[in-house]
Amino acid sequence: MQSTNFSGKIYFYCIPPDIPEKTGYPHTMICLGDGLKALGIDAYANINYWRLAPDTEEYLFRYDPEITPDDCSIVVLNQDWFRVADKPFPQHLFHPNRKYITVYLDSDDGSKTHAYNPEFRQFDFIFKVCCNRYFKYPDNIRPWAQGISSRMLRELENIPPIQARKRQLLVNFREPHKIKHSVRRIVRKELLPQINAALPVNNVVEGLDNFSTEPYHYMHWSQTGRRHSPGYFQSLKDYAACACFGGFFVTPIPRDPSTATSRLLKKILSKLEWKSNRITDWDNWRYWESLAAGCVSVREDFDKYGFMIPVMPENWRHYIGIDLSNIKLAVDRIASEPEILEKISIEGRQWALENYSPVPTTLRFLNTVSEKL
Repeated sequence: MQSTNFSGKIYFYCIPPDIPEKTGYPHTMICLGDGLKALGIDAYANINYWRLAPDTEEYLFRYDPEITPDDCSIVVLNQDWFRVADKPFPQHLFHPNRKYITVYLDSDDGSKTHAYNPEFRQFDFIFKVCCNRYFKYPDNIRPWAQGISSRMLRELENIPPIQARKRQLLVNFREPHKIKHSVRRIVRKELLPQINAALPVNNVVEGLDNFSTEPYHYMHWSQTGRRHSPGYFQSLKDYAACACFGGFFVTPIPRDPSTATSRLLKKILSKLEWKSNRITDWDNWRYWESLAAGCVSVREDFDKYGFMIPVMPENWRHYIGIDLSNIKLAVDRIASEPEILEKISIEGRQWALENYSPVPTTLRFLNTVSEKL
């Protein structure tokens, strides 16, 4: 997937950034914008959005009063338009004479997101993160992934070899005593005590308000809603492995995770700390950041728990996938094959950059959407 025949224009609906504490962070949209820029394709928008440098007025998404959605081939919204700004659909978005393809990027948390609402069937495509092969989705939904942005790559361009790192497992879940994700509670209770002998656990947490005053880093700390941290990226380069778990255990039935019954059962499983072989809300930036850092990603087994993305990783080659019902199996392998961390560090990073850095992600997006152009 090295090229595209796409020669049109793309229009994005963006919302202006607020104070850092309330700013949304449309990561999947940023990744697309990064890829479009690298491919030389202009990304137009309703506002100038996502400043590229603190000392210029250059933006990733550019407002041009001469360009409207009707001048473009693809029009894109993401969940922040509805969740953060609480806006209605842009006026005339689905007008009957439109010639553009409509796309919604859904990387929202929760078993039921806006993408499940009936009016969202009007979109030609919905690219949704955290898809699970055990679930049933509306016909216009396609599996997607958080992926890797240019901002992440800039911080993780020069990385040390695994031999120069601390052979420890970095655990940096925020608020460890108030963890909402049921999977992370199980990880803290059952996995970390067992894995500590084979891969010592080190809790290093960067607070949201721990920011750098250097102009570039402060700019991104503000734009990402306080999620940008040079200290965190340095930790990924300092440690051999990182815990990247996330999500909630859910029951096998019903297959639609958005139903009231499914959401109630999810709460019951979470309250009782019961496990299942299905997990929702599993994708997270930490997984992709650790891969890009060559910091071995330790997380749930994609295959066992039904995780689904466009190009699947291979367990024990690109990451270490844990069966949380048989933790000892993975712990014993880590202990008996200490050299495996170096192999996974190298191959995991290569796989992630080849498939989920901005250009391959954008080419995949364009090739998929071109089915209807």
